[in-house]
Amino acid sequence: MASQNGGWHVVNTLHKLGVSDIFSLSGGHINPIYDAIADFGIRLIDTHHEQGAAMAADAYGRVKRQPAVCLVTAGPGFTNTLTGVAGAYLSNSPLIILSGKSGIEEHDRLPLQDIDQEAMAVPVTKWARTVYDTKRLPEYIALAYRKAISGKPGPVYIGMPYEVLYGSCPESKLDPYGLEVPDYRSQASEDAVAGLVSMLTNAKRPVLIAGSGAWYSGADEALSRFLELAPMPCFTLNFGRGVVPDDNPLCYGAASPSAPVGFKKITSEADLILLFGIRLTLYIGWGRTFSPDAKIVQVDIDPGEIGRNRPVDLGVVGDVGSVVEQLNTCIEQSSTPLDYKTWVERTTEWRGEEWSEAERIRASGKKPIHGMRVVKAVEDVLGPEGMLVIDGGDIQVWSDGTYRVRRPGHYVKGGLLGCMGVGVPFALGTKAAYPDRQVALISGDGALGMNFMEFETALRHKLPFVAVVCNDGAWGMTKHQLEISYGKDRKMVGVDLPQIPFHELIKTLGGYGELVAEPGDIAAAIERGFASGLPSIINVPIDPRAISPATYALTEMMMPKKQD
Repeated sequence: MASQNGGWHVVNTLHKLGVSDIFSLSGGHINPIYDAIADFGIRLIDTHHEQGAAMAADAYGRVKRQPAVCLVTAGPGFTNTLTGVAGAYLSNSPLIILSGKSGIEEHDRLPLQDIDQEAMAVPVTKWARTVYDTKRLPEYIALAYRKAISGKPGPVYIGMPYEVLYGSCPESKLDPYGLEVPDYRSQASEDAVAGLVSMLTNAKRPVLIAGSGAWYSGADEALSRFLELAPMPCFTLNFGRGVVPDDNPLCYGAASPSAPVGFKKITSEADLILLFGIRLTLYIGWGRTFSPDAKIVQVDIDPGEIGRNRPVDLGVVGDVGSVVEQLNTCIEQSSTPLDYKTWVERTTEWRGEEWSEAERIRASGKKPIHGMRVVKAVEDVLGPEGMLVIDGGDIQVWSDGTYRVRRPGHYVKGGLLGCMGVGVPFALGTKAAYPDRQVALISGDGALGMNFMEFETALRHKLPFVAVVCNDGAWGMTKHQLEISYGKDRKMVGVDLPQIPFHELIKTLGGYGELVAEPGDIAAAIERGFASGLPSIINVPIDPRAISPATYALTEMMMPKKQD
């Protein structure tokens, strides 16, 4: 066979690995890859900014549970992805960043776009390498794919100098490489599972909390069976949302102290808390609402997560889905039934007390419109099968706390980086992953503007979704923090925005848009957006005075503590 350039070998390897989509922005260093893509039928989704490409790929990888590919050029092409890569890293998202790089012959000669990309990638990736030989490209691409998805998922980086991509090599001369992804569903020891069953037998007030690890391990069916065998209150968080559906009577909603679902009260009274694939981060209040006397069991595929922020009484290292299957088998073989009926009745009542106030606001016809009323309208239109993306400050908190997620992998949000601007590219990536599903985005107005031009990307690639903008004319969460900290009468700068007519801007691009001023009209407008078959924006002015509970909590956390 005739020699092929490095770009061809990159695409050929990706094709063999089953990659069907690449998110990218072009540049001279990666032209050989662009030239080869047309030969393999891989869809190239080209964005307006590399940040958008990285974020769209991040969401694609999360919802598909397989490595997504972001391809960018050298120098600023790569540095523009770093926010997206950092977000993927903190959220354990399987992402492959392929980047062109300045030439080997140019090293330390001050050429165009020369920067130590690998060194910049190392702190925000699982694994980062630069390839210096064309014949080793398939080896590194295949290894990157395995690294991204094996064990705890995460982003990986491969840099490729232009000599490596433009240079040629026949397939017969390539270094040997394998395409197989090994089974990484590790199980727990029999002693650990037996110890957990013993703790369940002795418990009177257990609580289950499931996180993103449960999603990546495909634990949804096993968890539903576990709750049949051991009926107890359950909460979910991040990509764990939906692994136990919110319409299951035992699933109370988001594992968040700011959610109106009884989480703080219930965890403060629990005597056993099961952490299945969830980290004790800020989003769960670091576990500080947990009763200090509660026994803690943590199951995680990463040993380094066991006991972070709260010592555990039993740490189990293993794939969450596999461990829960083992647990179910052990419970089924046990002669002692697990009955927490009185506890479940009590916690259901506590949850109902908090939820009733949230439901009142969700159903309210009052003006100005509350953000939770918008969340309810989106939920009603999407139903169980639609996929929701969220972005922003207060509106993200309201969505997290009150949107009912009824299918696993259907609730897409950023993560610990706390990055706004992910919404439009996340919706783009989610729609690319599942073109037959309805995808909606709930976003604040400030967040929507950050990557607004990716709406044109959605139009060009026929990837329609409906964005519902909760428009309070401000960087709302930050403005509220300033008001809480320094008083409403204090002059503020840098936090106010005009009422941007996003619904008109999308029409200019060729999409569909509406301005909605009445709470009762929101759902119908969303339905018209979906019916248009175009990327759509439903612009909803909301109450700028409404403040989420998380805003109060974050403000208090950052203020100096008074000295005794």
